[in-house]
Amino acid sequence: MLIDSFGRRLNYLRLSLTERCNFGCVYCVPREGLPMVQDRSALTQDEIVRLVSLLATKGIRKVRLTGGEPLLRRDLVNIVRRLKNISGIEDVSLTTNGSLLAALAKPLQAAGLDRVNISLDRLNPKRFAEITGSQLYERVLEGAFAALDAGFGVKLNMVVLRDLSEREICDFVELARRHPIEVRFLEFMPLCGEAWDTAAFWPIREVRRIVGENFLLSTELPRHDEVAQTFALREGQGRVGFIGSISESFCENCTRLRLTVDGKIRPCLFSDLEFPLGPLLKNQATDAEIFGVVESAVAKKPRGNQFLETPFDGVGSGPAVIPGTPLIHHIGG
Repeated sequence: MLIDSFGRRLNYLRLSLTERCNFGCVYCVPREGLPMVQDRSALTQDEIVRLVSLLATKGIRKVRLTGGEPLLRRDLVNIVRRLKNISGIEDVSLTTNGSLLAALAKPLQAAGLDRVNISLDRLNPKRFAEITGSQLYERVLEGAFAALDAGFGVKLNMVVLRDLSEREICDFVELARRHPIEVRFLEFMPLCGEAWDTAAFWPIREVRRIVGENFLLSTELPRHDEVAQTFALREGQGRVGFIGSISESFCENCTRLRLTVDGKIRPCLFSDLEFPLGPLLKNQATDAEIFGVVESAVAKKPRGNQFLETPFDGVGSGPAVIPGTPLIHHIGG
C-alpha cells in the first residue's frame, strides 16, 4: 500500500489529461498566460492505463480526470472505459467546465464514468463571462443538466471571490434546493502567481454563515477523506458543500496524489515538489523502476500546506504568498 510518513493511506489519484482549456478564468490563468506542455511529452492513453494499473496494485482506488479541460482530449471516452476495466479501480470521476459536456454525457456514462464535477462560477451570464472569459454560460448549464439526465451524480464547483454577493450565494443554494445536485463553494487559492490577490480572498465561514441564515441545513454529513464539509438541505433535493483550503485546511486527512499531463507526480497541490515518471513510461521502464519513483513521492508528501499551521483568514494573518507554487487547473476535488 502507498502509506506516507504520517500514516495516511493514499488511494486517490488526480490525473491531468491536458493543459489546454477553452476558458480563461481569472482565478486560474495569470495575465501572461500559461506555459503549455508539448504534445509529445503528454502521456499517451496506453501510458496512462499502464501507470494506473500499477498504482491500483498499491491501493489506488479512485481516479479523477482533470485538466485544463479534459473534454478537449479526443480519446477521453476510451480512457474512461479502459480505466474502469482496471482491477481495483472502484471510481472514475471527471472535473470539467461543462461547455462540451452535453454531447459527451451519455457516451461517458456508457463508458462507466461515475461522477461529474462542473465548474460554474456565476449564475448570471454577464458575471460568468467576467470570471471565465467565456460566453458559453448556456452551454455549461446544458451540460450540467445533460449529466443529470444521464444519471450522474453532479457537483457544481464555484470559487468564492470577495465581490460575490449574498444574492448570488443564495441563488446557487436555491439551485441545489430545486435539483438533485451538490453545490460546492471553494475558497480562492494562491495557485497561479499574478492571479492570486489577497484582496479577493473571502473566508469560507462567511459563505457558510450566509447560507445558514437563509436556508435550513441538516446535520453535517460524514466527511471521511472528502475535501468538502457537506450538508443536505432540509427542504430540497440537493446538498451544499464548503471547501476551506486556506482558512480551514484539511490536509491531515489527505489521501491524494496528483499526476501532471506529462507524468510528474506531485504529492501536494501546494508543493512545487515533482517526481518525473513520464520518461520512464515512454522508455518502457520496469515496474520496479516506476514504483521506486512513486514511493519517493509518497515519502515526501508533506503533513500539510503552508496554511495548516497558520490559516489565512483574509484580514492579514497567515502567509499570503507561496513562492514557486506550481500552476494547477481545476482546483475542485
